[in-house]
Amino acid sequence: MPIEARRTFRLALTVSLALLLSYGSGMSLPYFAPLLALILTVRPAPPMPAAKLLVLAVALTVILGVGLVVAPLVEQYPPIGLTLVGLGLFLSSRMSLAGENAAVGTLLAMGLTLISALGVLSLALAQTLVLMLVAAVVIAVFSQWVVYPFFPEPSHIDEPAAGAAEGSAGAPLRAVRAVVVIMPAYLFLLINPTGHTPVMMKSILLAQSADVRQAKKSGLELLGATLLGGLLAALLWFGLKLSPNLELFAVWILLAFILLGRKLYVSGTTGRTEQFWLDTAVTMLILLGPAVADSAAGRDPYQAFAFRFGMFLLVALYAWASMALLNRLGWLDAGERGVTT
Repeated sequence: MPIEARRTFRLALTVSLALLLSYGSGMSLPYFAPLLALILTVRPAPPMPAAKLLVLAVALTVILGVGLVVAPLVEQYPPIGLTLVGLGLFLSSRMSLAGENAAVGTLLAMGLTLISALGVLSLALAQTLVLMLVAAVVIAVFSQWVVYPFFPEPSHIDEPAAGAAEGSAGAPLRAVRAVVVIMPAYLFLLINPTGHTPVMMKSILLAQSADVRQAKKSGLELLGATLLGGLLAALLWFGLKLSPNLELFAVWILLAFILLGRKLYVSGTTGRTEQFWLDTAVTMLILLGPAVADSAAGRDPYQAFAFRFGMFLLVALYAWASMALLNRLGWLDAGERGVTT
């Protein structure tokens, strides 16, 4: 089987299996598991061994617990709390842009923002979210273990670490850029921690992308990915309404990721960048998961979907505008010169 086909089917099956396990187990916020499966699997590499997963689970519990410590400071001493969140986002962005620790950096950013904001509302809910995030990582890696033996990477393929070509000279400026993109979404999250979680996740994944600095040159692609992700989420939602059951949900996700995986891995099939299709996939999952939860809880999914989609567009527009402003100030250009010299 061609390597592109292996990667496409591996990604699609891993994400759909993670979705099946997370929703089938009845865990809170089940769409975290397929989203993390996407983040961990999109870069072609063998899954982490059991020993490393155990270490990662313990480390994540400690890392995500930082959000529980920061929460009282955000509530009682906002200047100190927000400063600590900003510093934490800077460090997590440095990790994400380093490539090999991208998933850990993303989870650290989620812990600082989602858990600290939810901790302001209820420490018990925040503690539950810590456990759910760790469980989502375990489900995502377990799904990789199941799928990878059927679609392994050829032994002669040596994939460079993501972001390795970028170097580290411009990393601090790109990390500052990520903080600029994320902090307004975090302040928005503090208004309604339970309702604005998808917007926060979209901001984190957008800002900590290694290629997001190119958005200043291709802002229309950034908006286009958000629009296409919303369209795919709507199509899957209406397809799911034909027969609302978990098995069909997993099948729709499988088919969607076969399509997206082909765009990601098969060269010459599209004029768009890999980041465009990855952002499309992220948007689709973050929109679709909460819509399913709204429907299951008896809330109006259409109104909530429209609100989230509108906020996603605003996040994309803000990211584009902020990076264009930083570019005019010379911040991004300085980082790119450091990378290319």
